[in-house]
Amino acid sequence: MIRLIVSADDLGVNPARNHGILEAFTHGIVTSASLLANGEAFCEAVDLAREAQLPVGVHLNLSEGLSLTGYLPGLTDQQGRFRGKEGLRDCLKRGACPIDAVEAEWTSQIERVFASGLVPDHLDSHQHCHLFPPLSTLVMALAQRFRVGAVRCSRPAEPVADDPCGVVGEELRLYRRLSRCREPGRIKMPDGLWGMTLLNRLDTDSLCGVLERLPEGSWELMTHPGYPMEGGSEFEGGARLEELHALTSVEARAAVERRGIQLCSYREL
Repeated sequence: MIRLIVSADDLGVNPARNHGILEAFTHGIVTSASLLANGEAFCEAVDLAREAQLPVGVHLNLSEGLSLTGYLPGLTDQQGRFRGKEGLRDCLKRGACPIDAVEAEWTSQIERVFASGLVPDHLDSHQHCHLFPPLSTLVMALAQRFRVGAVRCSRPAEPVADDPCGVVGEELRLYRRLSRCREPGRIKMPDGLWGMTLLNRLDTDSLCGVLERLPEGSWELMTHPGYPMEGGSEFEGGARLEELHALTSVEARAAVERRGIQLCSYREL
């Protein structure tokens, strides 16, 4: 049996992404979304997810936007704005990450999702920061405390030979070194994460290629569908729409049916 969670990350980051993710869920093969509790379009995302009955997880964040708890030493400026991925990585490398403050911030992010009326079925993290010790231990403890039954396994499922050159390839090598997929107690994880090698390059052909090569097991496919955001970052450009077209294509649906892939959310894990 092949079970596949098709997740859309960054729900709540902006309206363009919100509507693209909902389109990919209602008319495509997306089965789950990761919600940014500190996203600028969080409230709209909650309304859309509730209306569409879109399963969501909490996309724990320490690198973008404003923190919910204000200033975090080493992680934000005085106004509480996160310093970006490199700022977070530098803090972790120096062993200067304020774990108590991170725990308070992530607790606030999880509580905000619960307070919205949504019940998250998993935890994951923006830019996979929960892979890094001691954050990996913290996310498991938070999952147990809030009775969230699953956590993303950010181990790349594709073979090393598929890794692209450059920055993305370096990131994937780092994730492979750090990742641990396990099931301590009631906390479940998929067997691995597909789609990381295709960041900003996921189109209909490459999506169908992934679907055709999935082995038996329970897997997650990470995607970032959306509509382009005028004036947004490079990441908010045409690649988001290309992914949306792929995820709603008849070719992708046909590949799922031909291989007998059971699409599911973390709730079924």
